[in-house]
Amino acid sequence: MRDAAAPPITAIHPHEAMQDRFDQTTLSLRIMATTDIHMQLLGYDYLRDCSLPHNGLAGLATLVEEARAEARAEGSATLLFDNGDLLQGTALGETLSRSPVGPKHPVLGCINHMSYDALGVGNHDLDHGFAYLMDLAAVSPSPMISTNLRPLRSSALQTAALITCACPRQGAAPLNLRIGVLSVMPDLTAQWHQHTLEGKAVVTPARAMLRAALVDLRAQGTDLVILLAHMGIEHPVIDETGADDVRSLAAIDGIDVVIAGHTHRRLPGQDHASFAQVDNINSTIATRPAVMAGYDASDLAVLDLGLAQDPNGRWRVLTHTSELRRNTHDIAPHPAITAICSTAHNASRTRLARPVGQTGRTLHNFFSLGAPTLSCTAVAQAKHHIATKAIRGFPEAELPLLASASAHTAGGFGGPENFLFIPQGPVLRRHLKGLDPYANKICALRINGAELRGWLEYSARVFHRLSPNTPDQLLVDPARPSFEFDTIYGVQYCIDPTRVAGARLVSLTYNGDPVSNTQQFVMATSEFQTTGGVGRAPFAKDRVLAKSRNRLATALGNILTRPPEGIQQDASPWRFSCSEPVQAVICTTPQAMPYLKDIAHLSPQPLGLDGDGFLRIRLTL
Repeated sequence: MRDAAAPPITAIHPHEAMQDRFDQTTLSLRIMATTDIHMQLLGYDYLRDCSLPHNGLAGLATLVEEARAEARAEGSATLLFDNGDLLQGTALGETLSRSPVGPKHPVLGCINHMSYDALGVGNHDLDHGFAYLMDLAAVSPSPMISTNLRPLRSSALQTAALITCACPRQGAAPLNLRIGVLSVMPDLTAQWHQHTLEGKAVVTPARAMLRAALVDLRAQGTDLVILLAHMGIEHPVIDETGADDVRSLAAIDGIDVVIAGHTHRRLPGQDHASFAQVDNINSTIATRPAVMAGYDASDLAVLDLGLAQDPNGRWRVLTHTSELRRNTHDIAPHPAITAICSTAHNASRTRLARPVGQTGRTLHNFFSLGAPTLSCTAVAQAKHHIATKAIRGFPEAELPLLASASAHTAGGFGGPENFLFIPQGPVLRRHLKGLDPYANKICALRINGAELRGWLEYSARVFHRLSPNTPDQLLVDPARPSFEFDTIYGVQYCIDPTRVAGARLVSLTYNGDPVSNTQQFVMATSEFQTTGGVGRAPFAKDRVLAKSRNRLATALGNILTRPPEGIQQDASPWRFSCSEPVQAVICTTPQAMPYLKDIAHLSPQPLGLDGDGFLRIRLTL
């Protein structure tokens, strides 16, 4: 269950032990931060055409206004930052990415109205293209910063920002503090976005770039350094080889405050309980004051600092108070943000409501982590159709053509409403967008049997290791996002979740014969998958035979509406196969109850709702 809003927590900073040696002049600074907004400007689900339980950035704007007023009344200066992944995530974001960029762009209008002091860049801010990001940076009213994304040509993107902040003092004129701001994205962005960045920019190792930038900032007389780290904390134990863990960056000498993100978690709160170098109660990472404000405009992070000068004249954090202010349905949307976004919002809704045909079948993905689904089958068939045309005339056209489909939009942090459902009747553009939310190019990828097996083993990591005689164990590991699980069509395979991760494939056949390690295939998949975007090793560029210009949504529309029905009813490439019957619980939407017959072979037993509203169903594997 997600944490409820918690009261502010006042933490003792390590420098407080030396307070008697510090200058007695103290300053108060309130830092506010948003992260991973993913274009939730108004709090709307464009794929289901309904409002979310909060009002998106419009609600956060109200919270920011209130927090600033509080700070003024208490004699505190304020700064507001965004930590990246603002530009991608909804159909509205995709619509705007195809429109001219100018001062009236809704994102820029929101930034201007809310008076952000600086904006970090996240990996998903590149999803609509490098040129789009650069166009926005060129006219943004606030500096856009990335310390480790280096454009190869001159651009408005800054490596760092130096902000002058007037801090009120009792009985004296305000004191100007020089606040340095750095921003980093995951090093793996170089791999995930190699197709976007090639010839345009490079992503350099964050740690080395931070150290160099810190030297420059201190040379300019910076008093305090804030790190906008579009990185999270994914594992309790620090992996020293992992470059994309914010803990390794927070510990760098010279970093005073950390704004984290990327993993859609929350700090302070229970999301990182018992994690090394994280104090989830006092809200620190590697002893630095730190916050992480959820995702989709769920929270505003508020960090109040008490500052004093040490004997060397350097400003230090003595105390800090951290809290996350939840963006709930009763937080009124700020009318200015609503006005800025309303035209684009309404245009997106109108476009997505247009019908593209009719279907005589209901499609859903309520059980996509327990069995193959028709929604995945439709996506795979569309990819297969596109790849078939793309490699026509190639020697590899004689090889078996497989197709992958991801189990995205399957609950998780998105809650029990975060599932796909296309009812019988009119097929709308928003239905197609739900099946293809990322609009990646479709590629034909040459792979061998060993790589295919590795792909499937990686997918099977989403399951917990199950034990017999434990009927209420969870089937799926909630720490792993559902989109890591791929169904691959064209082969047949069995998964045994009682076995250790990496050795769960008990059979893998093509046309009834075992797949050998050297056997050759072509895989119809997304460009993102070819880069190893979900955590697998990337494929060499020469393994990509073709990239199609044809849109997946168009092919999907043809398949869903073609008479007679184009979706194969018997396409069931995988199933569970354990050495003895094992029971486990899957969590899905309550809307799934009328469709339990779709998984009758797993003997589903409804167990009621959990605390987050998910329907718990016991399966026999």
